[in-house]
Amino acid sequence: MPMTTQEWITTLLETKGEGATLPSSQKGFNLAQGYEVAHGLHGAQNKQGKTLVGRKIGISNRAAWDALGLSDVVWGYVFEDTVIWADNNEHTLSLEGLPQPKLEPEIVFGLKDVLPTDTRDPAELLKAVDWMALGFEVVQCPYPGWKFKPADLVATFGFHGALIIGDKVSLEGKKLSELTASLAETKATLYNGDEVVAEGGGTNVVDSPAVALGHIADLIAKDRGAKPLGENELITTGTLTAAPSLTAGETYRVSVIGLNLPDLTLDLKL
Repeated sequence: MPMTTQEWITTLLETKGEGATLPSSQKGFNLAQGYEVAHGLHGAQNKQGKTLVGRKIGISNRAAWDALGLSDVVWGYVFEDTVIWADNNEHTLSLEGLPQPKLEPEIVFGLKDVLPTDTRDPAELLKAVDWMALGFEVVQCPYPGWKFKPADLVATFGFHGALIIGDKVSLEGKKLSELTASLAETKATLYNGDEVVAEGGGTNVVDSPAVALGHIADLIAKDRGAKPLGENELITTGTLTAAPSLTAGETYRVSVIGLNLPDLTLDLKL
């Protein structure tokens, strides 16, 4: 008999998905139920004393949508205990407890106001943004071989492991029309040591990281079970490049052009 939403919440709180079957392997478990589980987990984590600080956008590359049966991005909750502010744009992270970790270089925004809905106008969306920064989201997957459906990702804590954020750059006084073009046109290069391991850019993120804000604003606004997206939250917008698998002892650095954001470096240990 299929597990109920509450049973999934209890199981995932206990296991973090380790050793659990894929939620989507059970009949009827779809993306809507995945979000019901995610909202329930948010409530349970809040009761445990965890502080919600923002959201993450996942599967933001349109090229992946058809194979996964999606027509939009997915999103998840981000809590304070998983967010790290890099000192001088460099941080050392332990991979302990992170199953099958991968690295996603992303643009992170900090809100100063509630995001507008029903718009994909990047300049309008950026009016609600206080700052931006380069970030590394370390994603994880407890299911063998990263075999999953979007409903599994959403239900299993968004596959979120950690978010490392570099220096914040204020948007105050910036010409938003120019910034929107820069965000869409920016090119990102990811290095492992001195070797280029991935290249990408803003168009990999539903046309632009700024446009991605409109996607998540609408998804949350239309989901009556979701915690409303508030001002002062941060949003990490989705990976700019392919996401390499991580091994202790490696050092990664991401560099972007045209945004005046300093490079961000991540050293990995056990």
